[in-house]
Amino acid sequence: MNNGYWDIHNHILPGVDDGSGCMEETVQLIRAEYEQGIENIVFTPHYRPGMFQVSPQEREEVFRQVCENVQRRFPEMHFYLGCEYFVHNYMMANLRDVRCRMAGTEYLLMEFPTNCHFSYIHNVISRLLKVGYKPIIAHIERYVCLSLDANRVNMLKDLGALIQINAGSVLGKSGITKKRFCNEVLKEELVDFIASDAHNMDRRPVQMAECMKKVEKKFGSLYMERLFRKNPAKIFEKT
Repeated sequence: MNNGYWDIHNHILPGVDDGSGCMEETVQLIRAEYEQGIENIVFTPHYRPGMFQVSPQEREEVFRQVCENVQRRFPEMHFYLGCEYFVHNYMMANLRDVRCRMAGTEYLLMEFPTNCHFSYIHNVISRLLKVGYKPIIAHIERYVCLSLDANRVNMLKDLGALIQINAGSVLGKSGITKKRFCNEVLKEELVDFIASDAHNMDRRPVQMAECMKKVEKKFGSLYMERLFRKNPAKIFEKT
């Protein structure tokens, strides 16, 4: 069984969205992950109609090229292909046609508009669950309707959603408000995953090691292990 740490949300694949711009930067980002203790990466390029609309076939080809390029450099690492799916009307009208699953599983990494209403998120999650998907809500600290009332996060978890926050937000890189909210939901143990959401080497780099140390010091090693190792392994280790 693979016992390494995981990063399940990032934009490291080159040239497919607003993340890495070339193979060289992708290699640098993967090296940063490896040096910070991450042995498992689920690549999650954006899919958002009108903005980031690379086809599943194109994503798979870029993923194949990256794996060929880096597997010999980092033989201990394991790579998987997922997607960060922006919720939009077409998707909601064609729920059974969603092809952007996480590494072929029934899990979906979902991104919502930052200013959407809680009732909208609740309705989308409910409908996805009814047709057999298992939603992971990306970077919940960005959604105003949730940051105003952490109890709403609990309501979404009660529905069956899984919750992800960004390492940079935990470290305060996205402002004090998001940092406080992350501390609140971590204290209540409402979070299932912390991921890098890394895009590049300068403005949005990999910050996983620093975040793991902070979470372990403040919330304990058992919770840190669940967030960075045990919870993602439950989803992906058999894929």
